[in-house]
Amino acid sequence: MHIERYDLDILRSAAILGANASGKSTLVAALDFMKSAVADSQRVWKPEGGIPRVAFALDSATTDAPSLFVVDLLLDGIRYEYGFSVDSSRVLEEWLFAYPKGRKQEWFTRDASRNEEFAFSRLLAGENRTIAGFTRPNSLFLSAAAQNNHAMLAPVFRWFAVSLFIVDDSSRTTLGLAASQLCMMEPWRGSILELLGAADLGITDVEVIEEDVASFAGRMNRNAFDPELMALLPLYPRAAAGVRLRHRAGLESEDVGIPFDQESGGTKTLFLLAGPIVVALSGGGTLVVDELDRSLHPHLAIRIVTMFNDPATNPNNAQLIFNTHDTNLLDTSILRRDQIWFTEKGDDGATRLFPLTDFRARKYENLERGYLQGRYGAVPSIRTPDLRRVAAG
Repeated sequence: MHIERYDLDILRSAAILGANASGKSTLVAALDFMKSAVADSQRVWKPEGGIPRVAFALDSATTDAPSLFVVDLLLDGIRYEYGFSVDSSRVLEEWLFAYPKGRKQEWFTRDASRNEEFAFSRLLAGENRTIAGFTRPNSLFLSAAAQNNHAMLAPVFRWFAVSLFIVDDSSRTTLGLAASQLCMMEPWRGSILELLGAADLGITDVEVIEEDVASFAGRMNRNAFDPELMALLPLYPRAAAGVRLRHRAGLESEDVGIPFDQESGGTKTLFLLAGPIVVALSGGGTLVVDELDRSLHPHLAIRIVTMFNDPATNPNNAQLIFNTHDTNLLDTSILRRDQIWFTEKGDDGATRLFPLTDFRARKYENLERGYLQGRYGAVPSIRTPDLRRVAAG
């Protein structure tokens, strides 16, 4: 997808491959931290709680060093650069640059080392100084501004809070209940059923187990459940406490409902992904998945990727960013060379992220074979003698 105003080519998907413990999940965790900091730092984080970041642990010299986070966004045709730097106690720097006419505008900057911590452009309308006055040291200005309905900053905040979907180990319970809730509403229910049906799992319907909202909220609060989802519950007359997926039982038999906890790992994974997939495709959001191939057949993973790559199924230019060990995806009929990235851990333990385009293309190159043979790096170095000692006891 080419953006004339900025002369930018935007990709609908990107795959990240690498050895175990090479930093693939760390990249997802960094985006998840950004989302949490923007959405929650003013509203949820405790004033005396500092910054709940995870510092680089493999070098004692960097334990107290700042952590830097930056994203480049294109929202409603306008490019933004937003970033911040934090240590374990406070926000050190924060900034937002906009390029509404192709030229850089510094809407605001923040630097804790300056006498005047916040600086605002005259182009940024709103109660900026007032909001800055009650922005806590461990809170982002963008987060505080959103709590005070700052109109010009709303698009950037909403991308983090509403349009960025993170799928990792910590989000799976939330995603399961969110998908169940979506199955109570059209058109989401129909879209999820269509996705499940296309996977040829024999699923014919989703039977939602409903519960009174007050009862459900009380039970979830006792389990310290996700506060963001809890805040949405009052919008619904009933809560989805779970689902049973109905399956074809035979040519002449009635469909059979199976409790979700008895489903296969692949079926569970696809159902958990179904919610963010259909919402991202519908609204042009960004879906980030840690281990897309977990419990999924390679054909299903390929199908999900092609749904995002194809303008016919992705007319709103949603994006999919995922990491995987599935080398079947290293096929130029599925992913272009510039959609493939690798992670590799250096001798210092730090992760390096680099694209396949760093390597010169060969005619009729088999990308999967080249990767498995180590041509691009990002594969584990397994020492055979060590394995022999293990086998020998």
